[in-house]
Amino acid sequence: MKLLPFSWSFILILFITSCNSDDDSPAAATRANISGSVNLYNESTNLVDLSNMTVSVLGTMPLISAVTDAEGKFVLSNVPFGTYTLEYTKNGYGTYKKFGVVHGTNGQATALTATPSLGQVSTTNITGITASTSANQVVLSMSTNPGGSAANRRYIRYFLSTSQSVSATNYSYYSPVFTSQINPFEKTILATELVSAGFTSGQQVYVRAYGDSFWDNAYDSPEFNRRIFPNLNANTVPAAAFIVP
Repeated sequence: MKLLPFSWSFILILFITSCNSDDDSPAAATRANISGSVNLYNESTNLVDLSNMTVSVLGTMPLISAVTDAEGKFVLSNVPFGTYTLEYTKNGYGTYKKFGVVHGTNGQATALTATPSLGQVSTTNITGITASTSANQVVLSMSTNPGGSAANRRYIRYFLSTSQSVSATNYSYYSPVFTSQINPFEKTILATELVSAGFTSGQQVYVRAYGDSFWDNAYDSPEFNRRIFPNLNANTVPAAAFIVP
Protein backbone atom coordinates (compact mmCIF):
# COMPACT_ATOMS: atom_id res chain seq x y z
CA MET A 1 0.00 0.00 0.00
CA LYS A 2 2.85 2.39 0.66
CA LEU A 3 4.08 1.94 -2.93
CA LEU A 4 0.98 3.44 -4.49
CA PRO A 5 1.73 7.11 -3.78
CA PHE A 6 5.22 6.64 -5.22
CA SER A 7 3.81 4.97 -8.35
CA TRP A 8 1.34 7.75 -9.01
CA SER A 9 4.04 10.35 -8.47
CA PHE A 10 6.30 8.60 -10.95
CA ILE A 11 3.55 8.48 -13.58
CA LEU A 12 2.80 12.17 -13.05
CA ILE A 13 6.46 13.08 -13.56
CA LEU A 14 6.58 11.09 -16.79
CA PHE A 15 3.44 12.85 -18.04
CA ILE A 16 4.82 16.32 -17.26
CA THR A 17 8.15 15.47 -18.90
CA SER A 18 6.33 14.26 -22.02
CA CYS A 19 4.30 17.46 -22.24
CA ASN A 20 7.38 19.61 -21.81
CA SER A 21 9.16 17.63 -24.54
CA ASP A 22 6.28 18.31 -26.98
CA ASP A 23 6.22 22.03 -26.17
CA ASP A 24 9.94 22.35 -26.80
CA SER A 25 9.83 20.76 -30.29
CA PRO A 26 10.54 23.26 -33.10
CA ALA A 27 7.53 24.49 -35.08
CA ALA A 28 7.40 23.62 -38.78
CA ALA A 29 8.74 26.41 -41.02
CA THR A 30 6.12 28.52 -42.81
CA ARG A 31 8.46 31.05 -44.47
CA ALA A 32 11.72 30.99 -46.40
CA ASN A 33 13.69 32.98 -48.95
CA ILE A 34 13.19 33.13 -52.71
CA SER A 35 16.39 33.79 -54.65
CA GLY A 36 17.10 34.34 -58.32
CA SER A 37 18.81 36.53 -60.88
CA VAL A 38 18.20 38.53 -64.08
CA ASN A 39 20.13 39.53 -67.18
CA LEU A 40 19.54 43.12 -68.31
CA TYR A 41 20.07 44.50 -71.81
CA ASN A 42 19.54 47.72 -73.71
CA GLU A 43 16.86 47.63 -76.40
CA SER A 44 19.30 45.68 -78.57
CA THR A 45 21.65 42.88 -77.49
CA ASN A 46 24.14 44.76 -75.31
CA LEU A 47 24.38 43.68 -71.67
CA VAL A 48 24.03 46.65 -69.30
CA ASP A 49 24.00 47.45 -65.57
CA LEU A 50 22.38 44.50 -63.77
CA SER A 51 21.73 46.30 -60.50
CA ASN A 52 18.68 48.09 -59.05
CA MET A 53 15.91 46.12 -60.71
CA THR A 54 13.12 45.66 -58.16
CA VAL A 55 11.62 42.20 -57.83
CA SER A 56 8.33 42.04 -55.87
CA VAL A 57 6.13 39.21 -54.59
CA LEU A 58 2.64 40.33 -55.59
CA GLY A 59 -0.09 39.62 -53.05
CA THR A 60 2.10 39.87 -49.94
CA MET A 61 1.18 42.41 -47.25
CA PRO A 62 3.29 44.32 -46.61
CA LEU A 63 4.77 43.92 -50.07
CA ILE A 64 7.94 41.81 -50.05
CA SER A 65 10.53 43.06 -52.55
CA ALA A 66 14.26 43.18 -53.19
CA VAL A 67 16.65 44.85 -55.64
CA THR A 68 19.24 43.14 -57.77
CA ASP A 69 22.93 43.54 -57.01
CA ALA A 70 25.77 44.21 -59.47
CA GLU A 71 25.57 40.58 -60.63
CA GLY A 72 21.81 40.73 -61.17
CA LYS A 73 21.09 38.54 -58.14
CA PHE A 74 18.31 39.08 -55.59
CA VAL A 75 16.97 37.50 -52.40
CA LEU A 76 13.35 37.89 -51.29
CA SER A 77 13.43 37.31 -47.54
CA ASN A 78 10.97 35.38 -45.35
CA VAL A 79 8.26 34.83 -47.94
CA PRO A 80 5.28 32.79 -46.65
CA PHE A 81 4.93 29.48 -48.45
CA GLY A 82 2.50 29.60 -51.35
CA THR A 83 2.19 30.20 -55.10
CA TYR A 84 2.98 33.70 -56.33
CA THR A 85 3.43 36.12 -59.21
CA LEU A 86 6.78 37.89 -59.28
CA GLU A 87 7.00 41.36 -60.84
CA TYR A 88 10.25 42.79 -62.22
CA THR A 89 10.54 46.58 -62.64
CA LYS A 90 13.24 49.16 -63.32
CA ASN A 91 13.12 52.67 -64.71
CA GLY A 92 13.43 52.48 -68.49
CA TYR A 93 12.33 48.84 -68.65
CA GLY A 94 8.96 47.37 -69.44
CA THR A 95 7.41 45.51 -66.51
CA TYR A 96 7.86 41.75 -66.62
CA LYS A 97 5.78 39.21 -64.66
CA LYS A 98 6.47 35.59 -63.82
CA PHE A 99 3.36 33.63 -62.87
CA GLY A 100 2.86 30.44 -60.88
CA VAL A 101 6.02 30.55 -58.78
CA VAL A 102 5.59 27.68 -56.29
CA HIS A 103 7.40 28.48 -53.05
CA GLY A 104 8.06 26.25 -50.04
CA THR A 105 8.15 22.79 -51.57
CA ASN A 106 9.14 20.39 -48.76
CA GLY A 107 9.31 23.38 -46.43
CA GLN A 108 12.46 24.73 -48.04
CA ALA A 109 13.70 27.94 -49.66
CA THR A 110 13.15 28.42 -53.38
CA ALA A 111 16.01 29.03 -55.82
CA LEU A 112 14.74 30.13 -59.23
CA THR A 113 16.88 28.41 -61.85
CA ALA A 114 15.45 30.21 -64.90
CA THR A 115 17.10 33.60 -65.43
CA PRO A 116 14.95 36.01 -67.47
CA SER A 117 16.68 38.24 -70.03
CA LEU A 118 14.97 41.64 -69.91
CA GLY A 119 15.43 44.63 -72.20
CA GLN A 120 14.78 48.35 -72.16
CA VAL A 121 11.70 49.95 -73.73
CA SER A 122 12.09 50.58 -77.45
CA THR A 123 13.03 54.03 -78.75
CA THR A 124 11.98 53.10 -82.31
CA ASN A 125 9.07 55.16 -83.63
CA ILE A 126 6.97 53.82 -86.49
CA THR A 127 6.53 56.72 -88.93
CA GLY A 128 4.70 54.98 -91.77
CA ILE A 129 3.18 51.68 -92.88
CA THR A 130 1.72 50.49 -96.18
CA ALA A 131 0.39 47.13 -97.33
CA SER A 132 0.27 46.00 -100.96
CA THR A 133 -1.14 42.75 -102.35
CA SER A 134 0.50 40.90 -105.22
CA ALA A 135 -0.51 37.44 -106.44
CA ASN A 136 -0.46 35.18 -103.37
CA GLN A 137 1.33 37.50 -100.96
CA VAL A 138 1.14 40.78 -99.04
CA VAL A 139 4.12 43.10 -98.72
CA LEU A 140 4.29 45.33 -95.66
CA SER A 141 6.54 48.41 -95.78
CA MET A 142 7.31 49.97 -92.38
CA SER A 143 9.34 53.17 -91.90
CA THR A 144 11.00 53.97 -88.60
CA ASN A 145 12.73 56.81 -86.81
CA PRO A 146 15.59 56.26 -86.22
CA GLY A 147 15.94 54.30 -89.44
CA GLY A 148 17.44 50.85 -89.27
CA SER A 149 20.94 50.24 -90.57
CA ALA A 150 23.74 47.69 -90.22
CA ALA A 151 25.27 49.86 -87.51
CA ASN A 152 21.99 50.71 -85.80
CA ARG A 153 19.60 47.81 -85.91
CA ARG A 154 15.99 48.55 -85.01
CA TYR A 155 13.30 46.08 -83.97
CA ILE A 156 9.70 45.94 -85.23
CA ARG A 157 6.60 43.93 -84.38
CA TYR A 158 3.21 44.06 -86.13
CA PHE A 159 -0.31 43.02 -85.17
CA LEU A 160 -3.19 41.85 -87.39
CA SER A 161 -6.97 41.94 -86.93
CA THR A 162 -10.18 42.25 -88.90
CA SER A 163 -10.92 45.28 -86.71
CA GLN A 164 -9.75 48.73 -87.81
CA SER A 165 -8.89 49.43 -84.18
CA VAL A 166 -6.16 46.78 -84.23
CA SER A 167 -3.48 47.44 -81.63
CA ALA A 168 -1.08 45.73 -79.26
CA THR A 169 -4.04 45.04 -76.95
CA ASN A 170 -6.64 44.26 -79.64
CA TYR A 171 -5.33 41.73 -82.12
CA SER A 172 -5.95 38.34 -83.67
CA TYR A 173 -2.30 37.70 -84.52
CA TYR A 174 1.06 39.07 -83.44
CA SER A 175 4.29 38.69 -85.35
CA PRO A 176 7.72 37.81 -84.03
CA VAL A 177 10.17 40.66 -83.53
CA PHE A 178 11.88 41.56 -86.82
CA THR A 179 15.31 43.15 -87.10
CA SER A 180 15.44 46.15 -89.43
CA GLN A 181 18.76 47.13 -91.01
CA ILE A 182 17.19 49.22 -93.78
CA ASN A 183 14.56 51.94 -93.90
CA PRO A 184 11.79 51.26 -94.76
CA PHE A 185 11.77 47.66 -93.61
CA GLU A 186 9.75 45.27 -95.80
CA LYS A 187 8.11 42.03 -94.76
CA THR A 188 6.44 39.62 -97.19
CA ILE A 189 3.52 37.57 -95.84
CA LEU A 190 2.33 34.61 -97.90
CA ALA A 191 -1.41 33.96 -98.26
CA THR A 192 -0.88 30.53 -96.72
CA GLU A 193 0.61 32.18 -93.63
CA LEU A 194 -2.44 34.42 -93.28
CA VAL A 195 -4.77 31.43 -93.58
CA SER A 196 -2.74 29.61 -90.92
CA ALA A 197 -3.17 32.68 -88.71
CA GLY A 198 -6.95 32.35 -88.94
CA PHE A 199 -7.81 34.70 -91.80
CA THR A 200 -9.61 33.77 -95.03
CA SER A 201 -9.14 34.65 -98.68
CA GLY A 202 -10.97 37.86 -99.63
CA GLN A 203 -11.14 39.09 -96.04
CA GLN A 204 -10.07 42.63 -95.19
CA VAL A 205 -7.33 42.69 -92.58
CA TYR A 206 -5.81 45.63 -90.74
CA VAL A 207 -2.18 45.84 -89.64
CA ARG A 208 -0.48 48.06 -87.10
CA ALA A 209 3.22 48.14 -86.27
CA TYR A 210 5.29 49.23 -83.26
CA GLY A 211 8.94 49.60 -82.43
CA ASP A 212 9.99 46.85 -80.05
CA SER A 213 13.17 45.61 -78.35
CA PHE A 214 15.22 42.51 -79.03
CA TRP A 215 14.43 41.31 -75.47
CA ASP A 216 10.75 42.21 -75.42
CA ASN A 217 9.83 41.27 -71.79
CA ALA A 218 6.65 39.68 -73.19
CA TYR A 219 4.58 37.34 -71.03
CA ASP A 220 1.22 35.55 -71.18
CA SER A 221 -1.30 37.11 -68.81
CA PRO A 222 -4.00 34.86 -67.31
CA GLU A 223 -5.78 38.03 -66.20
CA PHE A 224 -6.22 39.40 -69.74
CA ASN A 225 -6.01 36.03 -71.51
CA ARG A 226 -3.50 37.34 -74.05
CA ARG A 227 0.18 38.06 -74.50
CA ILE A 228 1.48 41.33 -73.04
CA PHE A 229 4.27 43.28 -74.80
CA PRO A 230 5.78 45.69 -72.25
CA ASN A 231 8.61 47.08 -74.42
CA LEU A 232 6.62 48.46 -77.35
CA ASN A 233 7.05 52.11 -78.29
CA ALA A 234 3.54 53.60 -78.28
CA ASN A 235 4.46 56.18 -80.94
CA THR A 236 3.08 54.71 -84.15
CA VAL A 237 0.73 55.51 -87.05
CA PRO A 238 -2.83 54.46 -87.97
CA ALA A 239 -3.37 50.94 -89.24
CA ALA A 240 -3.05 50.01 -92.90
CA ALA A 241 -5.44 47.59 -94.61
CA PHE A 242 -5.17 44.81 -97.20
CA ILE A 243 -7.29 42.04 -98.69
CA VAL A 244 -6.13 38.51 -98.08
CA PRO A 245 -5.17 36.99 -101.47
